Amino acid sequence: MIARTSFESDSNVGAYGIATDSFVFVSPNISEKVLAVVERAFNLPLVQSTVATLDAVGLLAAANSNGVLVPYTTNDDELNTLKQSSEVPVDWIDDKMTALGNIIVANDNGAMCHPEFSSKAIKKIADILDVEVVPGTIAKLPIVGANSIATNHGAVLHPLATDEEIDLLSQLLKVHVEVGTVNRGSPYTSLGVLANVDGMIAGSDTTGVELAHISQVLGFV
Repeated sequence: MIARTSFESDSNVGAYGIATDSFVFVSPNISEKVLAVVERAFNLPLVQSTVATLDAVGLLAAANSNGVLVPYTTNDDELNTLKQSSEVPVDWIDDKMTALGNIIVANDNGAMCHPEFSSKAIKKIADILDVEVVPGTIAKLPIVGANSIATNHGAVLHPLATDEEIDLLSQLLKVHVEVGTVNRGSPYTSLGVLANVDGMIAGSDTTGVELAHISQVLGFV
């Protein structure tokens, strides 16, 4: 299913959730209306918790079908909730960078992270997500998570991504990669899209042309 909507009147739908092929992670504070859209689009078990008391779990956490990563600012109650409601490993990264969703892009085949992560942090990312992790940039920027939406079928990157970056991410994630925009020209594709191999929710400002392109790259058409 492909849907266009806003979460609590915000078209940055990707900021509020993470869709993997085995579960969807969203805040418990989103409305029944939004929850209904998420359940229709993905029809998967829901993992619900805030992260560092915030609802923007898509900005703060990173996940694939194998695990969930949260920042050190996550409190004990949230971590316990996540561990109890997830059937995958959940752990936090002890690093000053806390917006993990903005600085890690992952699918079930690989991950790319902010180049300033320590080797210890990179090992933790690799262990929890159970994939190879490579530091890198997209559009020569370290916010690789914000600049890309990736599933196990494809990935759409910031329009200024270089050929070398596209090739590296394609090899790492083992998917077809193209550039594109969401929400009427936003280059931060992960903020405007929530997607896995079976479903996709795009922000309500996303144009028909943008939606068609993202749908094609992610394998829906």
